[in-house]
Amino acid sequence: MCSVAATPALHVARPIVLTIPDLCGRGLQLLPAEAFLRSPAGGAFTIERFQYDASSKTLHESGAELLEVLHRIKPHSAVGPPCYMLTHGYGALVLREAFRAIDWAHVRTRLVMVAPPNRGCLPSWAAAPLGFRCTPSVALDELHTLADFDLDMRLGKLPRLTRSLIVAGTIALPPKPWVRQPLHSTNPSDGAVAVAATHLPGEYTHMTVAASHNLIMLHPATLRLVRDFMA
Repeated sequence: MCSVAATPALHVARPIVLTIPDLCGRGLQLLPAEAFLRSPAGGAFTIERFQYDASSKTLHESGAELLEVLHRIKPHSAVGPPCYMLTHGYGALVLREAFRAIDWAHVRTRLVMVAPPNRGCLPSWAAAPLGFRCTPSVALDELHTLADFDLDMRLGKLPRLTRSLIVAGTIALPPKPWVRQPLHSTNPSDGAVAVAATHLPGEYTHMTVAASHNLIMLHPATLRLVRDFMA
């Protein structure tokens, strides 16, 4: 007579999604997306948040802090779970700054940038609707001094095996009525970043969503795009 020991089911580790918030709102805008991606409907990803101090840190300083995190979670083999990234607003620049100093050239990963100021922000970006207000900060002051050419030259392309999606908003909301655009504007924006300024050197997929800068992470279309791209 023989017995067979029960064999535990194999557990496949889900990818890690590293989220990097905008410089305004203390990362509140990312909470709905993080909750959705953790859920079975969103892919049951493991979420890890990187929080930086925009009030006192420059882009270089925040990028250096993120660099330490990237060294820790970098997939060194096919055994560990892959790591994907989701950024909102200025968080994309922090990630690109960190990528300058880390060798991810042979690492396959996926990145979604939502409303990224890859080529600068609107000069009027000083306040935001619904309580997500940008208080004076080192990061914001520095961002206002960076133009498209400066950022392209400084940050360059993403790592060559990084599959990227950029999602841009096309609706500007009060309390900045002077930046509202007509329905068929030739230079649409989300109130903080022009659609044209979300582009960057290299290859990527680009989509637009009818939402403002601080509400775009709540939009169902954005959540679906992020989930499907990372699936």
